[in-house]
Amino acid sequence: MSVSTKVYANLLAICSSKRLDAERLRRIVEAKTVEEAFKMLGDYGYAYTAGSSVDGFIVAETNKLIEFIESASPSDKLKNALLARFKYNNAKLAYKSRFTEVPSDGYYEVDIDSHKIAEGDYSDVDKFMSAALEELDEQKENRPQAIDLALTRAMYALILSCGIMPVKKYFRTEIDLKNILSAARMKRLGISGDEFLNGGRLPRDVLSEAVSSESFAESFEGTRYEEYAENIEQSEFKELWRSELDADDYLFFMTDKEVKNFSSYDPFLNYYTEALVELKTVKTALVCIKTDTRGSFYERIPKLYK
Repeated sequence: MSVSTKVYANLLAICSSKRLDAERLRRIVEAKTVEEAFKMLGDYGYAYTAGSSVDGFIVAETNKLIEFIESASPSDKLKNALLARFKYNNAKLAYKSRFTEVPSDGYYEVDIDSHKIAEGDYSDVDKFMSAALEELDEQKENRPQAIDLALTRAMYALILSCGIMPVKKYFRTEIDLKNILSAARMKRLGISGDEFLNGGRLPRDVLSEAVSSESFAESFEGTRYEEYAENIEQSEFKELWRSELDADDYLFFMTDKEVKNFSSYDPFLNYYTEALVELKTVKTALVCIKTDTRGSFYERIPKLYK
């Protein structure tokens, strides 16, 4: 891949970012109705079809992100890595549809045949997904949480096989942050188990120790996640959604440090992170309007918008 290809892709990503800021978010969340908020979002560059639900709107905007990645990604390996979470989302829904009703508007527009997966035909999926689905079949698994865990592990195995070091660094960090949150949830509930994802830098014994030890944060001393773990412990493991926000900010600012290096993958990864955070934030704003809980929104604004 030429440097010019990567530079061009990064320029496209930069030009597509920064649709929201703190002031625009304030205007959106103070809209009198969801419909009025949708119209504001239209002014800010979002597409909106009258009659869409909040979830339908977010899925439609996510599909635009998927389309951008497919068309602008500087390499197929990067594209496949970044699209994995959307393909595996569809696989999870399709598999669960055998046992329970799943939202029809929850599927993304990606190159994966959900109907085949629902019927037990895995001939067109990647080897990691196929192996996970076949194992779920053998175990006759129908628990949603177990299905999610098995397929999430397979997803990260696929992503980490891409061979692109900056991408592997990014997703290993994401795995570590998710594993710390899992450890915090287990500690809060007083349970133990094998709920950790493979592929991160943190050893499993460190995560297990955090669950069982008196001091959660001490297990992460000397690691890059020391402050993150301390914040979780100081909050007494309450409102872990705040830690999920911190994880998103961590990934954003990690890539933002190198966003001016247009010959690297970091600007594209930074845009990818910002787009995902942006969609979460917009959804939170719309739900707060719908439920008339606007005040709670200001506690849930990511740092990148402050």
